[in-house]
Formats: sequence, C-alpha cells, structure tokens
Amino acid sequence: MIPAKLRTGRRPSYRREVRAWTLLAITLGAVEGALVGVIVKNVFAGTVAPLLLNIAVALVSGAPALANVFSLFWASVAHGRDKIRVLFWLQIACVVCAAVIGFAPVTAAGLLLIVTGVVGARIAWSGVVTTRSAVWRANYPRALRARVTGSIAVLVAIAMGGAGLVLAFAMEQNDEAFRWFYPLAALCGLLGALVYRRVRVRAHRSLLDAERAESVAGPLLSRGIAILREDALFRQYMTIMFVFGSGNLMVLAPLIIVFTDELKLPQFEQMLIVSSVPLLVIPFTTPLWARLLDRLHVIPYRAIHSWTFVVAIAMLTAGAVTGLVPLLWLGALAMGTAYAGGILGWNLGHNDFAPRELVAHYMGVHVTLTGVRGLVMPLVGVMFYEFVESRSPGNGAYALLLPLLLTTLGAFGFLAMARSGRHVGASRDPI
Repeated sequence: MIPAKLRTGRRPSYRREVRAWTLLAITLGAVEGALVGVIVKNVFAGTVAPLLLNIAVALVSGAPALANVFSLFWASVAHGRDKIRVLFWLQIACVVCAAVIGFAPVTAAGLLLIVTGVVGARIAWSGVVTTRSAVWRANYPRALRARVTGSIAVLVAIAMGGAGLVLAFAMEQNDEAFRWFYPLAALCGLLGALVYRRVRVRAHRSLLDAERAESVAGPLLSRGIAILREDALFRQYMTIMFVFGSGNLMVLAPLIIVFTDELKLPQFEQMLIVSSVPLLVIPFTTPLWARLLDRLHVIPYRAIHSWTFVVAIAMLTAGAVTGLVPLLWLGALAMGTAYAGGILGWNLGHNDFAPRELVAHYMGVHVTLTGVRGLVMPLVGVMFYEFVESRSPGNGAYALLLPLLLTTLGAFGFLAMARSGRHVGASRDPI
C-alpha cells in the first residue's frame, strides 16, 4: 500500500509505521469510546444507580476526546526531544492502561477501574497524536501526506473494526469475555510499540534544533492562547470547529442510552452500529477524502466534508426517534464515511496554519480544544437526555436534536469561511 510517488528513501520508515500503527490499533480499538460505552451500559446495569451509570457511559464514550486536554502538556514534553523515544513510551503507557481493564470486577469499583483505564489509555494516546504530527510532517511531503496518512488510517480502521467485531462476538457469548480480550489487545500494542522504535525521522536533528531555538517558555495555557491570539485565521477555524465538534462528541452517549433503555437493542447490535460498522466503512472512503485534502486547503475541505457528519447524525436521530432500525444502520454507514474524512482533517489540518517549528503546538491547541469538548459535551448530552426524558417519558431520543443542531451550525460556519477566501495563499505548509 506504499503510495507510488513516495521516494524510496522514505519507504522503510513508512513500512515500519504501517506495521506499528496496525498492531497498536488493536489496542486502540479495545478502548474505543463507543465500544466501551456499550459494554459499561450493558454489563454494569444494576451495579450502580442509573444516573451514575449513564455518567460513566458519557465519560468512556467521550474519553477519546476528553483526554486531549493534556495535548499542550504533551507538546511541551516532546518539544526539543527525540520524537520516536517520546512516542514509544506514550505507546507503552497506553498499552498498560488498556491491559488493566481486563481485571475489572463487575462491581462499582470495577466500573471505576474501567473508566480510569480507558481515560488513562486515551490520555497517553493524545500524546501520541500530538507528537506524531511532527514526524509525519518531517517524513512526508504536503502533496502526498494525506494519501500516506490515509493509507495508514485504512489499516488502522480495519484493525480497530476487527478488534471491535471480535469483542462484540465474544461478549455476545459471555459477558466476561473482556477479561481475556484486553490483555491480548495490550500484547498486540506492545509488539507495535517495539516495531515503532525503529522508525526514523527525516532531518530529525535539524527539527530538534529548530524547536529548541523557538522559545516556548511560560504556562502551557498561555502558549496556546498566544497561538490563538496571533493567528486570526486559525482562531476562526478553531471556533467553528468547537461548535461543529461539540455536536459530534455529544451524540454517542445519549444514543447508547436510547439503544439500551428505549429501543432495547441487543448489545451485539449496539456495538456494530456505534463502533464496528463505522470503522469498517473507513477503508472504503478514505482514499476519496485523501485525494481531496491533498488538493485543497483544510478550510474548503471542511466545508465539503462537514456535511457528511450532518447527514449521519440526522439519520441516527431519525432512527432513534422513530425506532426504525434500518435508519440506524444507514446512519452507521454514513458515520463511517464522515469519520474517514474527519480522521484526515483532524490529524493534518493544522499543518496548513502552523510554521514548521510549532507544528506540535498548533496540534496541541487543536487537540486540547477537542479535549475540552470531550470533557463537557458527552455529559451535556446525557444531562439533556435526562431532562427531556423527565419532562416527557419515553421521548428522550429527541435529545439527539441538540447535537444535530450544533453540527449543522458548524457545517454552515465552515462553508462561510471557505467562501470568504481568507485561506487563499495563507498556508505555511507549501511542500
């Protein structure tokens, strides 16, 4: 799957990255928020009060995003340091946190252990996402970067979706199947981390010297605020992204609650709709998004891509409200298409704003704001569901209209930003 135009000298690191990220994706799939949310909601039902259980669902489903509040911290840790070494130890931390989930008893303490393990794994992974951005920018040229990243994303999605399918089938047979699954998934991640240690960064010494020459003194939050204050275009992009992403991150937790409490869907079917099916759709649509992003600045790219999320959430909302399960399956397919484009834009979009020596810090700002949304919005979604349900019992599914509204507003925002033309000639990543 090596892109044809990738120079021979770049290929060994690319091959190692493919092997490493595919193995690590099995671990990542095990701590995928929607998947763990379904497990928590079904396995721990009756263990704690319903409201506390729903809050736990919100925390684990939002964990992939909420953990990113640490991204500016990780950007600071990685600044001026060996990127591969930092990434290796972050990967190991993620693996260890995932492994402990398999030892959680079905008690209130076990529920706390699962929430802690998932959040811990995702905190470590937020450091991986923040730091590897600099590696990808150094190793792959702008005109090919989305296709290179997309080819990795395809294999990652297959591995994550496959891991979810295995867990879903196993949990269908035995609710205790997660006890062997999580240690096994962690072992795969460990092998991936060992492979990744051999990846090389092009012009690594030059990159580290440039980072060390760039002053990043001061409180972490101040650094992020300074970037937003000084870069008006990036600030506007982040503002619209906050509205748009709030809707995306709000929808999963109440959707899982509706599936269990109102529609009474089997656990296996829930796992497929919210996790495995969207992940397995990603490989089929990623190449289309990759070619588009290679040609466009991220702002017009988002103006096109964002509407796939609107369609997906609209289908899921309609299915949840009407009880028409086929609409939920269509929504899952649409969500996979949206995820495919979102992964590329989320991992690479900041490069169109950031100077070379501040790539990790721009990514840190972007990912930290995602973390704020991930901390707040799933809980807001659950609380709004509880409010609607208390006012109109049996109609809690209408709470999904709120995330649909926010996502739609964000999509219109990207469209207006693209039409303004302010991004033309503004990219700091011309090659």
